[in-house]
Amino acid sequence: MRNRLFLPPGLLVSVVVVAGVTAQDITGGGSLMRDITGGAALIFRAPQNPSVQLTGGGRVKGKKPPPVRKQDSILAKANAARSAPQPRYAEAEQQYRLAAEVAPDDARAFAGLGNVYVDQGRFAEAVDAYQKTLKIKPDYNGAYLPLAFSLARLNRYPEAIDIYKEALKRDPTVPEVYNNLSFAYNHTERYQDAIDASLEAIRLLGDTGGAYKMGFQERNEIRSYAYKNLGNAYNGMKHYDEAATALKKSSEIEPKNASAHFNLGLTLYNEGRYSEAIESYKEVIKLRPNLPQAYFNLGLTYYAIHDKTQALAQYEALKPLDAEMAKQLYDTIKQ
Repeated sequence: MRNRLFLPPGLLVSVVVVAGVTAQDITGGGSLMRDITGGAALIFRAPQNPSVQLTGGGRVKGKKPPPVRKQDSILAKANAARSAPQPRYAEAEQQYRLAAEVAPDDARAFAGLGNVYVDQGRFAEAVDAYQKTLKIKPDYNGAYLPLAFSLARLNRYPEAIDIYKEALKRDPTVPEVYNNLSFAYNHTERYQDAIDASLEAIRLLGDTGGAYKMGFQERNEIRSYAYKNLGNAYNGMKHYDEAATALKKSSEIEPKNASAHFNLGLTLYNEGRYSEAIESYKEVIKLRPNLPQAYFNLGLTYYAIHDKTQALAQYEALKPLDAEMAKQLYDTIKQ
């Protein structure tokens, strides 16, 4: 459900577009109230299934060998259910739980549970499962990134930062981690740290891509998000020239990144560069023609240059999308 906040007329709606989710702030008077960040700038890759070994291990003198064959057979069934063309999450969850009962000290079962939960957006349960994974096996490297991602999605940003830092101790050359760390820093208003993390992600990605080695996302996707996070951090510091430069770069790399265009529009508006802001909002509308906040902000930007005709045209376009927001725009224009 969208969370809307309506403040007195003359204020620009600040919104971040995230695959079906809208996060909203209010800005106006030439400055942002807070950094403009969004889920769209948080890179996610589906975690890999836990490994399985379908042959038993040798007996240790004086100790009963763990039930390797039974445990791995269960894990293999769980992995297959999760990885099916139409994932069977209930079956996968059941099998991973069974694996945890058979061998409660096997971190793989809890990692598998975490994977099933994060796939479904059940982030609180995912956090619990991944934390159990790392308690059993602190060097289970595959748990760090989905754990940090889940914490960020729950707005538990300080904890996410700690986990991303831990991941960097294991491999300090992963641009995805720096990008997501920048996102979390922005949400905790640690803007200089966010800038540093974004710049490191951009450095690792490079212009040629030679340093990029993850292979889980399109390189340009991460580059675009890194520049977007960089622009958001500069916005938080009210360094609007640098923010505009970074957000333009983000939108050039990924022209279909609607949130980058939107945030660029906000930045340009705050600098008083209204004509350029108008073009940014027009790009947003091309990409997301049903996004009411884009029409609202475009209308207010036209109003800022005293073009009431075009401002009223945005009001007409906004009415069928959001009548309450349209009324607010109309009341502002008619002042």
